[in-house]
Amino acid sequence: MKSREIACASILAALASLLTLSGASTILRMPPPFSYLVFDPSEIPSLIAYLLYGFKVSVLVATLHFTFLLFRGEFVPIGPLMKFLAVLSMIIGFHLFKRKTRESTRVLISSVFRALVMSIANFILLVTLFKMVVMVVNPNFTVGLVIVLLVTAAYNIVHVVVFDYPIAKLIVYKLRGIKRKSVYYF
Repeated sequence: MKSREIACASILAALASLLTLSGASTILRMPPPFSYLVFDPSEIPSLIAYLLYGFKVSVLVATLHFTFLLFRGEFVPIGPLMKFLAVLSMIIGFHLFKRKTRESTRVLISSVFRALVMSIANFILLVTLFKMVVMVVNPNFTVGLVIVLLVTAAYNIVHVVVFDYPIAKLIVYKLRGIKRKSVYYF
């Protein structure tokens, strides 16, 4: 990794951490009992890193932010680990078919891949540690579990397609415009 890439990864990870500290990461919560699902802008710097520099830099941003969340995040260590898993699965989803597909297809693949990975992770947590969340949704555990997993999957797809990707793409577009006009660039 080049020193410029490491510097930009550090800056983007710091931005993600600042977004977390600012409280912006808790503004757009789903209503209870799904309030653990948050439209978190602190994921966007990892996607910006992917769009500008690629997979390795993006993973570095996500890893640095994860490390920060272990000290300042909500519901440590499960919350930060789930956030890291969500961001990492989104990045991997984008990277899987990088050269063979259009960007819009990669966005869809990324969102579905993230939804699948997070559904598996949520299934494990709901069945082992958080049965009461399922029971609040529906007294029948199986029905409640299906509802929670479907809502979680839909949330993860919407998070990538409607929230993360459009904002990151707009920022990258603007940064590349600045790059053309200036000697200093990312």
